[in-house]
Amino acid sequence: MMIFVARTSEREYNKGDEIAWYADGDKIVRNEYNPATAYAFDRVFGPHTVSDEVYEVLAKPVVKVAMEGVNDAVLTST
Repeated sequence: MMIFVARTSEREYNKGDEIAWYADGDKIVRNEYNPATAYAFDRVFGPHTVSDEVYEVLAKPVVKVAMEGVNDAVLTST
């Protein structure tokens, strides 16, 4: 499982919303207010990651095997 930690949007920033989670390297996500709370993933993409990197690491291998006839999926959520 992989996760992308996004930046706050302009709307969120204007409302005063804050990011409660941050990427600690490329495998761990920690809680800003309680750093002992952490979750491990196969890969963590930080807020400055570009779409091309996410595609190369996550989607490209899935698309490749799908083109070879293997059932596969990439699920996203915002």
